[in-house]
Amino acid sequence: MRSLILLLVLVAVCVASLPRRVVAQGGPPLLTDDPETPGNGHWEINVAWTLSQKQNRRLFAIPLIDINYGLGERIQLKAEVPWLVLQERQGATQSGLGSANVGVKWRFLDKDRHSFAMSTYPQLEIRTSASSVKRGLIEQGSELLLPIEISQKLGPVTIDGEVGYQVVQREKDEVLYGLVVGGEINKRLELVGEVHGTAKHFASNELIFNVGGRFRMSKHYTLLFSTGRRLRSATGQPTLLAYVGCQFNF
Repeated sequence: MRSLILLLVLVAVCVASLPRRVVAQGGPPLLTDDPETPGNGHWEINVAWTLSQKQNRRLFAIPLIDINYGLGERIQLKAEVPWLVLQERQGATQSGLGSANVGVKWRFLDKDRHSFAMSTYPQLEIRTSASSVKRGLIEQGSELLLPIEISQKLGPVTIDGEVGYQVVQREKDEVLYGLVVGGEINKRLELVGEVHGTAKHFASNELIFNVGGRFRMSKHYTLLFSTGRRLRSATGQPTLLAYVGCQFNF
């Protein structure tokens, strides 16, 4: 816990020292989400390469397709599916379709009317391929995530937080939580950092520290990147995460 506090203080101090407007936001390329939505009739499409590495295996999403649509100013519809490639240290490479994830975000409090924004973002992860389950690419069963996101500006720092409960079929349920801070270095570059955790019945806690950014190439195209490491030992959990992708907005 002491190391977590020190990391959060370090990130906040770095953000506070930035000379320009702070616009910290969760969502891709981070694990923690935020209350923002694409806007009425707008599309946000993320195409990414991701890595989740454990001691004896690497799992790639090549690519991860994440499609979002704004239904009004406060509602976001989401559909996501990856193509997975599994590399075992002492085994053959396997590949196949990953689980599909669909969700609806609703921002029920706005910063314009209140001092903070809040949303809820239910998401259902569905196993789409029995073959991928047999080859160890995905787990059996489905998962339902019920989270709450909050965003508030504190002086020069904007903080995004998320906490949720994940119902896992055939396994123990999980509690998820995350905290994001970041800053806009210039009109094109935004740097972000997060601490994200999961726990099964408040035990077997997994804690990850993630840093990354967004580089706006044009009005409609943004480069996304992040990398993270596990902070707390948890058997079977990823030791390294990475995300590189592009976001299309129109």
